[in-house]
Amino acid sequence: MLYICSKQPVIQDYWKKEFGKKYNIKIVEIDFFYFEQDFTNQDILILDIDQFETVESVIEYFSSLPKTLKTIAILNEPKLAHGTYLIKKGFKSYIGKKTSKLIVDKAIATVKEDNVWLYPELMNYIIKHISTTSDKSNASSIMSKLSAKEQEVANLVADGLSNKEIAQKLNVQIVTIKKHISSIFTKLNIKDRVSLAVLINN
Repeated sequence: MLYICSKQPVIQDYWKKEFGKKYNIKIVEIDFFYFEQDFTNQDILILDIDQFETVESVIEYFSSLPKTLKTIAILNEPKLAHGTYLIKKGFKSYIGKKTSKLIVDKAIATVKEDNVWLYPELMNYIIKHISTTSDKSNASSIMSKLSAKEQEVANLVADGLSNKEIAQKLNVQIVTIKKHISSIFTKLNIKDRVSLAVLINN
């Protein structure tokens, strides 16, 4: 079930029209979640952030939601610092209301698997702003699982570089970088670049 929490009829109509055939859609009011409901780990809340006056009120409301409910923030004008804050507080994704249907589908599919979905600019911003108070022995242990080339790629990912930037830096094809990153994820049992950056930098 996708719960759409927005006061804007145009947003409600958009979600029902564009996603109603693929997902069960329920339009809800903000106070809907204050009442006892049964949710599964496949239920997702699409929360319109623009209906809140401050980011503090967003977090206050978010903290009152059932823990099994995965939440995606939508808003008119996404901002990197704002998105970083909400993701750190537990939101599963942060997207603009004008995001294409294809990208929204990807975000929903990722969140259903209990993973975080981020658009590339936000992902790189978050990676670059992860604190680097690293435990060197832990980082060394992690890196020992990787080949020398994979270690090089992993460090560049942790520095916030995109696949294209890494390929240019190492003078190889992007497809080669993708293969290295896929292997890194498998060996370290992680699923995204942010998790890799956290492992290396924290």
